Formats: sequence, C-alpha cells, structure tokens
Amino acid sequence: MLEQTIRAVVYKEGDWWVIRCLEYGFVTVTKRREDVPSEIRRFVLVQVAASLKYGIEPFRGYAPAPRRYWEMYEKANPWEEPLPPVELPGDLGPNPTLEARLAA
Repeated sequence: MLEQTIRAVVYKEGDWWVIRCLEYGFVTVTKRREDVPSEIRRFVLVQVAASLKYGIEPFRGYAPAPRRYWEMYEKANPWEEPLPPVELPGDLGPNPTLEARLAA
C-alpha cells in the first residue's frame, strides 16, 4: 500500500529542476519549474501502472531518500499552490496526497 502522503523536495541543479521524493527516494527532473507538479504526478502514476502490470507492490524496492534531503525539505518553502491529487488505478487504497517544497 502506498504512503498516504508522498513528499518531494524540489531544487535547481544546473538547467534542471530536480524532484526528489522522500518516502521512496525516486528522482525525476524537468526543465521548467511550472512542470514540476505534473511531473511528480506523472512519475507516481507511471510507477504504479508498471507495478500493476507486473503484479508487484508499487515502489517495492525503493528506499527512503537520504537524511540530507529530508533536512532540505524541512528548511524549504511550501510549493506555491496545492498539487493536484493522484487518482490511482485499481484497488490500491486511498489516493495519496502529494506535497512539495521548494529548496531553490
């Protein structure tokens, strides 16, 4: 079962906006800051869909992000607006809430 809240810290690295999930330690990137919310949603949905296709628990094998990213998240500013909810396919339990904070 997925975590009720999936948190991500967002920061700029070179020309890229890096999105690092805390609970599952995944990383994804986007070139434009305004694409961050949709990229987080997209990544979660792709992982869940792939897991369902192969009959495994979503995010199985993912470890939480290293402590320094949790600390970065704690010091970061909340994302400007609430992120759109993730509507999970199938019977995976409640849909998780997405939260992001900007550390850049």
